[in-house]
Amino acid sequence: MARKSISRSLCNLARFAVLIVILLAMICSLARANVSATLGGGNIGRNLRKAELQFKALRTVGAGMCRIPVSPGDYGLDTRQPHPERLDELILLTHRYGIEPIVLFEYYTRWHPKLNGHEQWFTIGQACAQRFQPNSDWLKSKGIRDWGIRYYSAINEPTWKSNNPTPIPAEDYAAALEGLADGVHAVNGDLKVNPGGWIEGSLRRGEHVYSKAVAPLFNKGKLCAIGIHRYWDVDYIPMKDRYDWSLQSQFEEVKRKAGITADVAFYSDEMNVKKREITEDEAARDFLTALWDGLGVVGEKGQRVTEFVMPWNLFNLTTKDKNYGLCSQLDPWTPVARGRVVQLVCELTKGMDFVSCDPKGKGEFVLEGTGRKLWVWQNRKAWTNHSGTTFTIRDIPSGATKIEVYGWDGLSQTIKLDDGRSCEIQHLSPGETYMFLASTCR
Repeated sequence: MARKSISRSLCNLARFAVLIVILLAMICSLARANVSATLGGGNIGRNLRKAELQFKALRTVGAGMCRIPVSPGDYGLDTRQPHPERLDELILLTHRYGIEPIVLFEYYTRWHPKLNGHEQWFTIGQACAQRFQPNSDWLKSKGIRDWGIRYYSAINEPTWKSNNPTPIPAEDYAAALEGLADGVHAVNGDLKVNPGGWIEGSLRRGEHVYSKAVAPLFNKGKLCAIGIHRYWDVDYIPMKDRYDWSLQSQFEEVKRKAGITADVAFYSDEMNVKKREITEDEAARDFLTALWDGLGVVGEKGQRVTEFVMPWNLFNLTTKDKNYGLCSQLDPWTPVARGRVVQLVCELTKGMDFVSCDPKGKGEFVLEGTGRKLWVWQNRKAWTNHSGTTFTIRDIPSGATKIEVYGWDGLSQTIKLDDGRSCEIQHLSPGETYMFLASTCR
């Protein structure tokens, strides 16, 4: 009898352990299932008064990430003495607003001729990661758990000649990034290190000296994600009737030409549609396509690999930045049409995660979560293999009573449903992106 009792107890413990594992997996899944949390903006610096206005703007938008640039003086490029503590108040403010920060270590030869090497960047990465990684001693001393900086990047746009009039030697560039990665990973191997974003134009011109230099670091798993800056332009980086400028296409091209064989991730911490020779409404129409282009990049096996997307610039006023500013007022945040597009995507995707991505064929994405299902269709020639004026939705969740049709300018149609699992949406305009929302929530 004692043996049977022990056996039953062990079985019950095993079942309990399995239940705990399942519950933890569900919690982790829910934590990830929020596409809006992977949208954000930058730059946010150590001026706390300005930073608070920017965090309030992110909260209004519904976005969950921000980019924090760190100057060479603060990370100790010249003195060899990093000062991560100078970011303390900003990091605490970031946490207070529920925003996840990524760190960008800025470097330009215009101001700092010496990049220094592996050892110096190891020290930089180690110091910052020790202080700000999730559950670091410092964060726990402030009562903060399970939150911190997970992403580190360095050396923004290395081919940008206005800030790098003296080219950065490729071997120095690779040594610095390897040192940063080794220093960060010496603290926590789960933290992620990326090169700062690469400029679309230089990549297109075949300037792959820097991507080739760090290809071995990607292939060894030291670097996580390729970052591409994308500023669509009606003439120079066109979207109409062609797909070759898409982030998906350029992501694949960079990997191929640089020799990056690892199935790496993707990010863009600068993207926008330039309002040049087009109206704000036309820019907003294209901006919705651009956002989903960035959000839905897939890897070798067709899996979504986008880590985050940050439009530039959510905080710039159109009176001062007519091409890229996304608001007319910062306090309170008052968006122009492109800013409203970001806000709409955040609203519709909150609590949702991707369940399928087909950017290169159908040009469709499907997301689910919180009792809702969203279909996205890039209804543009060359962006989908079935552009037109109708779209058929299948596998509608049981209990859904209507489909809401959204474009760049918001809700355009509401279609009542019967008990069927499919629905044909009509009267759509070719040349723009649509989002179709089914909800089972009452």
